[in-house]
Amino acid sequence: MKYLQIKYSFRSVLTYGLCAVLMLGSCSKVNEQDPYEGVNPSDVFNNPTRIESAAIGMYHALQNAEFLGGRALIYIDQRGNDVNVSAFFGQIPTFNMLSNNGTALLAWTGGYRTIFEANNFLFNVEKAGSVLSADEIKQYAAEAKFVRALVYYYLVNIYAQTYGFSADGSHLGIPLMTMPPPQTGAEAFDPKYRVARSTVKQTYDLIIKDLTEAEAGLPDDWGDGYFNHARATKAAANGLLSRVYLLTENWANVNTAADKVLASPLGYALESAPYANFDKDKYISSSEIIFNIAMNSNDNPNTNNAIGQHYSGQGRGDITVSNSYLNLPNFGANDRRKSADTMIVQIGSNRYTGKFFETPFDSWVPVMRLAEIMLNKAEALARINAGVSTDALDIINEIRARSNADPIAVPATKQELIDIILNERRIELAFEGFGMIDFVRTKRNIPARGSTQPEQAWNDQFTPWPIPFQETQQNTNLAQNPGYN
Repeated sequence: MKYLQIKYSFRSVLTYGLCAVLMLGSCSKVNEQDPYEGVNPSDVFNNPTRIESAAIGMYHALQNAEFLGGRALIYIDQRGNDVNVSAFFGQIPTFNMLSNNGTALLAWTGGYRTIFEANNFLFNVEKAGSVLSADEIKQYAAEAKFVRALVYYYLVNIYAQTYGFSADGSHLGIPLMTMPPPQTGAEAFDPKYRVARSTVKQTYDLIIKDLTEAEAGLPDDWGDGYFNHARATKAAANGLLSRVYLLTENWANVNTAADKVLASPLGYALESAPYANFDKDKYISSSEIIFNIAMNSNDNPNTNNAIGQHYSGQGRGDITVSNSYLNLPNFGANDRRKSADTMIVQIGSNRYTGKFFETPFDSWVPVMRLAEIMLNKAEALARINAGVSTDALDIINEIRARSNADPIAVPATKQELIDIILNERRIELAFEGFGMIDFVRTKRNIPARGSTQPEQAWNDQFTPWPIPFQETQQNTNLAQNPGYN
């Protein structure tokens, strides 16, 4: 058992006690928001312009510095195998966390705060029929459901065992907060807000339901390059659906959702160079980015939480690239993803990813781009096909060609092809929050990293994080993960 060392004294987010006010944005761009507290919803949801600002405010909520503002993706990759163990992140990369770990609490509260804001917006916008049309309400509700689904996806993958841990996903997932949030501080302590953990299957059922409804209400095209990358579209909802179906092994639906992205009127295409997706001047013009969390230096200025601070040698430089990543199969010297002048940057004896190198303090947080959707489709095709899917291999070689990587010949077996695809995912999607998730969803142990971290079993009781101790103390309906105390 992993025992506590100290006890925290903060209030529980799961009672919504910290979140009983509406946090709304006031500007037109996602990364320019300056949220304010204490706003009465009746003063916001009676005016179309204010409602639009409130909708943009939900995307600002995604910038939470302790969660999707950068840290959540880092935590997932620190538990992968493509970066070296970083002392800055303490117990996280060593699978040796305690239930009172401060990072576990901050990430949990950061994620649920964003869910609160999405729920609050959803609850109020659905009552705004006097000032919005039915179609407008449907669109705004779709945005709220996309935001909520995105956060739940990351929360369940951090705090619970992967979907395939049990045959039917019946093991414990996370609390699902979908009810109208409390509108007063006193109401926040109503016992109905002390929600128990749903199962992992129930969690994914809600995510799929939210994304399906979001896809129906979102636009194909916002008519604005900025919003098409920083605000949810039909393609973003379908892209996240393809990722979720991949994790739940619903191969046919992976393919269907991916095809919808490929058919988007926005005409997504691979950038000519892999670095272009991370060039600060291309965030709003990239042909490959489907959805990113928009940031600027006012959102996360020069702090320990900015994703570029940790990954860039120009920032804190806490996270270096591992030899296991650089030595992956089919990762040749001519591959532009290995290029010393752009994608892998060496400073002294350390090597850093170039994905966040030039903009260490205000990088947009990468969530979804076309290469991932193509890889999702390739894996689905490979698993559906009784033999070796040449269509799947063609997709892999298209991605490799963009990076000047040698094409891969047709493998002898279906399993060899699947292994090639999983390897290509590591090469292409490294440092973007897929590391641990891809290992455990495919029931592969996470390889050892030298003497600092032994191999970690994909289904070990300490592979998921603990539910924060403070939360289990204040919400007695909230069960702890096995092994933690």
